[in-house]
Amino acid sequence: MKTEVAPPLPGPVDPEPEVDRRRSHRITIVVLVLSGIVGALWVIGPIVYAGRDDPTAIDSKPVRTTVLAGCTQLRADLAAVPDGLSVADRAEAENRAVDRLVGRVRALGPDALAHDDPVEQWLGDWETIVAARRQAVREGRHFSTPIAGGAPVNIRMFELIRSGLGKCDVPEQLLVPQPGAGNR
Repeated sequence: MKTEVAPPLPGPVDPEPEVDRRRSHRITIVVLVLSGIVGALWVIGPIVYAGRDDPTAIDSKPVRTTVLAGCTQLRADLAAVPDGLSVADRAEAENRAVDRLVGRVRALGPDALAHDDPVEQWLGDWETIVAARRQAVREGRHFSTPIAGGAPVNIRMFELIRSGLGKCDVPEQLLVPQPGAGNR
């Protein structure tokens, strides 16, 4: 007769090695510290950087509000230029509309404009476009968009207004080769 032998009773479970337990604690501590740093930056970041001017956007509230209103008025003024004008008179009426935009923004004063880095360059680009248009009409030649920093100024201007100021992109009728002949 065969007697069956019972399988051996399981022995005590081997405890986890102490090295793995210490490593697990270190990882937990590192994750908690990093989470704390990220959380702190999330909370204090806006406080620290809130007053800083973005050099790539017109972001000062008073300047931005005036710029938006001026650009809206510019588009209305350009649309209101009478069709019966000569090309030269029409070009000058368009130029005066731009002059009013620039004047409206400059009326905020140097202190207000100083709080928004790119606005002076943006206004200067408008003035450059108008000066080049006037010169083209005076000389009876085609207008070409002025170049600054290797790119047409209207591209540089678009880069500055891309943050929600789409109405302030230079209207096409101001960039046509014959000033005053656009959008007729």
